[in-house]
Amino acid sequence: MLNTLLALLAIAVVMLAHGVAKLVLLPFRALRGLFRHSSKRARVTAA
Repeated sequence: MLNTLLALLAIAVVMLAHGVAKLVLLPFRALRGLFRHSSKRARVTAA
């Protein structure tokens, strides 16, 4: 019984950590995508 509860708790913790990591990394990924696209334009306008 205890092992089952611990297993369920471990799964819940992993899922929660994954969700938090996704939420935290999402803005950084979006910003990186924007900078990657805009850097090409910036180079063209600078030259």
